[in-house]
Amino acid sequence: MPFANEKKMYLAKQDKSKKGDIDEKVIPLLKTINATENYYTTSSCSGRVYLWTGTGKKNETQWIKVSHDVIDESFFDFQSPSGLVWLRVEAFILHVACQDMKAANLLLETAHKIYKKSCILSASNKIIVEIRGSELVEMPLYKDEKLVYCGELNWLVQLVNEKLQKMWEGMEKFRQKMI
Repeated sequence: MPFANEKKMYLAKQDKSKKGDIDEKVIPLLKTINATENYYTTSSCSGRVYLWTGTGKKNETQWIKVSHDVIDESFFDFQSPSGLVWLRVEAFILHVACQDMKAANLLLETAHKIYKKSCILSASNKIIVEIRGSELVEMPLYKDEKLVYCGELNWLVQLVNEKLQKMWEGMEKFRQKMI
């Protein structure tokens, strides 16, 4: 199937993500990429912060709270389950289907100026480039309903929000390079 038809069909599909819709902060970048002839986006996350419990494996993890926006101290107000509860900040990630290897390499050249961890994820059926930020925080927060973090909560909120803001600024820089 020609790339243009594949792109049209893919972009017409409904969002199947866990969240159920596209993060608002990443939409301008997606529109910019999807407006080009050689690319279309297949999945994205503008960055998020969440509290979770479980094993960490996809099917054995329960999200307690999640935000794709800045947080305040109330984010940490919840009924903690027994066991270990983790705080995690995940970086911006974007998967882009490319028309050919030349387009993929050009996209990677542009992405590497901001996102060093970007790579070709797949080159068999579709050529997929993964663009990934490096901002990450992961730490235990509660154990058996008791807070184990002993620092200032407002400092932790500030740290999380700085990471998120850095992600969003990077997405805009990347969008400007794609224009």
